Amino acid sequence: MTRVDGDIGVTLFAIVSVVMLLPGILSAQHTSADTSSGHNVADESHAGHFAEAGLSDSNPLGDILVEFELTDRNGNIVSVEDFLGQYILLGFGFTHCPTVCPMMVLNMGKALRDVEKEATGIFVSVDTERDSPTTTDDYASRFGERMMGLGGSIEQINTAASNFKVSYAVTKTQNNYTVQHTANVYLIDPIGKLVDVFTFSTPADTLIQAMR
Repeated sequence: MTRVDGDIGVTLFAIVSVVMLLPGILSAQHTSADTSSGHNVADESHAGHFAEAGLSDSNPLGDILVEFELTDRNGNIVSVEDFLGQYILLGFGFTHCPTVCPMMVLNMGKALRDVEKEATGIFVSVDTERDSPTTTDDYASRFGERMMGLGGSIEQINTAASNFKVSYAVTKTQNNYTVQHTANVYLIDPIGKLVDVFTFSTPADTLIQAMR
């Protein structure tokens, strides 16, 4: 039997870990620049991210449960019910994300700055090891006064991600720390109903239009 040593063994272990964490998820990854495909759920992939929402073709919104219980920077538990009466733009990611998350949160912040509606933007970090709720809120709030960041325990994040059909995995090796995640923006209306799901690169004007 062939013996696997050192870095090769660690790499194989990391690959197996991802497969175990995300069974059945099909994701195409590449290293080219991010692409923009406009409005609604689309298969947009790039290195280190999953960009499909895993929704059913027959009813792309019906499989999503609009519920979360997450932690804010003050240690308070926050849920969807705390935002009734206003729109929510919700996105999942992590603060060390090089390109996709900044684009997503920038578009969310621009939309909230210009929309003439009561609305809040929520950025949820799936990187529980590096991103505390305070770190996440500091990150999100840099993109606008109406933006906030939420975090929580692994259990809290897993439940919220499952409810919104978000796929994510954190893979650590001796040389790399990789976070892969679904990159979509969820629009929730003032009564707590999911209105639509957008790709991370959806421009602010489109998000504003959807809130009118």
